[in-house]
Amino acid sequence: MLSRRSLLTVTGATGIAAATSPWWSGAFTASAKEVKAPETCELVLENTGGGKLNAYITGHEFGTDKWMLVKADSSKYLLEEPGGPNTPLPEDCSIPVESSTTITLPRMYGARVYFVREDTLEFFVNPGPALVEPSFANESDANFPKIWSFCEFTFNDQQLYSNISYVDLVTALPIGLTLEGDTSTTVDPLPEGAVEKIAEDLKAQASADGQPWDKLVLAGDGGVLRCIAPQGLGEDAFSGYWDSYVNQVWEKYAGEDLKVDIQGGGGVFTGRVQGDTLTFNDGHTFSKPVATDIFTCNSGPFANNPDDPDAKKGILARLAAAFNRSTILDFPEQPSEPQPEDFYKGDITNHWARIVHANSPIGYAFPYDDVQGDGHPDQSGAAHDGNPRRWTVRAG
Repeated sequence: MLSRRSLLTVTGATGIAAATSPWWSGAFTASAKEVKAPETCELVLENTGGGKLNAYITGHEFGTDKWMLVKADSSKYLLEEPGGPNTPLPEDCSIPVESSTTITLPRMYGARVYFVREDTLEFFVNPGPALVEPSFANESDANFPKIWSFCEFTFNDQQLYSNISYVDLVTALPIGLTLEGDTSTTVDPLPEGAVEKIAEDLKAQASADGQPWDKLVLAGDGGVLRCIAPQGLGEDAFSGYWDSYVNQVWEKYAGEDLKVDIQGGGGVFTGRVQGDTLTFNDGHTFSKPVATDIFTCNSGPFANNPDDPDAKKGILARLAAAFNRSTILDFPEQPSEPQPEDFYKGDITNHWARIVHANSPIGYAFPYDDVQGDGHPDQSGAAHDGNPRRWTVRAG
């Protein structure tokens, strides 16, 4: 099992970035760490929708942690300290894509491949230096009305890991992946009309329960631009949404055991609610989560602390997934008991994730969507290989 959070934040110096890295999956075994991936990989950018298409490659340089972009000639552009906040990126790093464009991809992490249809994207630099990437929810952002999308990747000395992420948004510009190396993996894009169907389903859910799911639909002059995840509205939008469900969970496990298998040989941990705290037999504790904790999987009791032991990170990931899928109340053995058909059955659930999965072949809909019981099908839409030769990213 591979963790989107851990692999997208792997650095050259330490192996784990400091901010959002729950090293819970056991993704790298001792033997795997002895294998070194090549220093470069062929990246093929494809325009499958016709018309004008520009690509941008952003991320951090492996080994130095510096912000960088990869240019059309495969050279690196490393950010320099700006004169002040929100300084326009001083160099054009766009990569025009007619039908197909091939570049040489260097090792980098916490990275994205952006595409924009019939336009260019505007990037800015803050002191640090730090890259200011396009905002999908801020209407004052210059990129807001444009049709753009991205996929995520990390290419380090162990492997190239990539995924189509719907953790933040789905857009009218779908992306698909094929990664060729020791194996070949293809991740299909959203089907035609999926964004419009997701928008319709979100509006229907808002009508059904009175929650602001319809506010997740952002429209432009040509129709639906994108649909954004609940956390995109800010922590107040769904305030209190999960409270009654969380209270039921706390009441249940005050009187019976919750068992969490962190898999990969890590063992099974038993938890009971004691007062207001869910306490496991190894001493790790979790307070009651609120809506923003559950949707983001990165605040409150689900905050990613790189100094936490691996066991706590493993428990956290599986608790976060069980809440998002509303399976924790009915299935006291996580993640082995619930099947995919049991996900999102509660009235209170992550309806964003439910609706995205109902209208897409595969892809992350929340950060721990790769949590699955052993032998259960993957939901997350990731492609990874320790010996990558060619990575094809197509838009349209």
